Amino acid sequence: MKILVATKKTQGVRKNDFCWCNEGELIKFSFECDRDNEDIDGECGCKRSMSGLESHKATTTMKVIKLDITKDDYFHRIKDSFASAGWGKLNIDILTLATEDTTELLRLADSFDVGNIIEKRGDIFQERTKTRKKA
Repeated sequence: MKILVATKKTQGVRKNDFCWCNEGELIKFSFECDRDNEDIDGECGCKRSMSGLESHKATTTMKVIKLDITKDDYFHRIKDSFASAGWGKLNIDILTLATEDTTELLRLADSFDVGNIIEKRGDIFQERTKTRKKA
């Protein structure tokens, strides 16, 4: 099945790129703060990044890959990531959160071709091209 992983490919296309995840690490949606309000290119970076399941670190570049994994295993990896990050201690229903993320991440990955490099710009996910040189 198609999923998203962290990648360093195309890093530097935007001058505010970062990839603190491990190359090839499965990723999930990140918490978004109010620090930069609607400024996608603000200093925080949370509105343009996703987080690694194991490292809990962020990246602005993701790659679509095909991985031999079941939906149930993928769900459990996402759920375990929320648990290891301490979300359960905050009285947050990580089962519901993991279910929603699994569904949305699979839908998102399925909307792109294997090998595509993806960037997040607020609520918009788009294929990254090497010609962009903005913010």
